Amino acid sequence: MKIVLRGLLFLLISLPLTGYSHAPIVSELPGSCISCAIPVKNIAISQVLYKILNNDNSFVWLTFEGEKGEVLKLDLGTPKTIRYETMRPIAVLLGPGLPVRSDLPFEVRAELGAIVFEPTGPPRAFYEPFTNTHSWIHLSERIALSETGRYYLVAYFPPNGMAGNLFVAVGTIERFTAQDIANLFRILPEIRAFYSDSP
Repeated sequence: MKIVLRGLLFLLISLPLTGYSHAPIVSELPGSCISCAIPVKNIAISQVLYKILNNDNSFVWLTFEGEKGEVLKLDLGTPKTIRYETMRPIAVLLGPGLPVRSDLPFEVRAELGAIVFEPTGPPRAFYEPFTNTHSWIHLSERIALSETGRYYLVAYFPPNGMAGNLFVAVGTIERFTAQDIANLFRILPEIRAFYSDSP
């Protein structure tokens, strides 16, 4: 018990200093389609969703309410292995006021435009000390939202949603609540499975 308490205390003290910590996004929704997209309450808060895509034609869907001019900070990452070094995950932002796209590998509602983000170079290595995990960051973007309304963020491995392990991180403000810490300890086995599993 003392070890756990010391770990929590260390986490709380070190979070403002590391610049590497994300609160976990935990949801009962599968996040596999637009109707079951996983909600993100505040895109300014640093948060991460880990997703193991076991089948081809798989996508990760998140959704949030955005204000005009609000900045979305987005990172896409994978486990740091040889297999994932050459994979190039893509992120698509869907929302009001964005350009119309007809070349996406999933259906889009008529009222939603889209911006596609693709990696432009090799991934950068990233180490997260609390979970003791090594990742590739393939994509890191900032975009100001064009309109106020509901947005969707879709991430996948091209060309058509290949199987693989992918995480989506948003936000820049490191703010952990007691519930976030409890969630992190609860999903640590899932995080370790994410980094050890290789579909």
